[in-house]
Amino acid sequence: MRVKPILFSLALMISASAAADVATVDGQPITEAQVIAANPSAKNNPTAMHDTADVLINRILLQQKAKAAGMEDSDAFRQTMAKDRENLLISLYLNQYFTQHPISKAEIQARYDEIVKSAPKREYRLREIIVANDSDAQKILADLRKGASFSNLAATHSQGPNPVLGGELGWMSKEQIPAPILAHLASLKPLEVLGPLSVPEGFAIVQLMGERPATVLPLTAVSARIEEELRNQKTAAYLKQLREKAHIQWQSGAAAKPAPAATAGGAS
Repeated sequence: MRVKPILFSLALMISASAAADVATVDGQPITEAQVIAANPSAKNNPTAMHDTADVLINRILLQQKAKAAGMEDSDAFRQTMAKDRENLLISLYLNQYFTQHPISKAEIQARYDEIVKSAPKREYRLREIIVANDSDAQKILADLRKGASFSNLAATHSQGPNPVLGGELGWMSKEQIPAPILAHLASLKPLEVLGPLSVPEGFAIVQLMGERPATVLPLTAVSARIEEELRNQKTAAYLKQLREKAHIQWQSGAAAKPAPAATAGGAS
């Protein structure tokens, strides 16, 4: 009958051991609960427990030095704490607002349908060689007609993007293609070369590598991004309502938006 008290005492010892401090820094304890709160994956993972506790040790040491230097009493600390408090209050309130007014799945689906409807229907894979003047472009065109490699000529002469990759621009929609190139795109067949075309960077020689139907990401891949977009829109609408109900009084002269700053190029 003496076994049960012994087992009970052993259980208490094990419990006390589990609750023991992971480390102490100048007498300040770091508990297992603190480590797990900082890094949940540290639970039942001795390596993660040690590494996370090591980070907390560094933080405590730096905090000790900051306190010893009187940082807590500085204006900079108080101002930063006030700003962090404001940001935290705003964040907590908006989280509560969207808990009470959640973005519905139907709203996300409707926005996704709009995106799909307005998405480009085709994509084009292009590569280009850009040089400074028309005569250089004409020489490159002549070399291409003689069978020279577009990739090699791009690597050697192009001042455009990705010369070492043969001037590859990747897959692009019409909205992404510069207007001088887009104007001739419909007449190009795959592997045909166009140029020279006058572009802001100089003179371009373009090759159409291929075209394909544009791919649209599934809803599951963009749902979080759409929800964030809708949340931003609803936040702006909610702020508009709050501003309309609030009594906002601008000081004299402050209501006008400041004039745009003059650019360096505008100086005479």
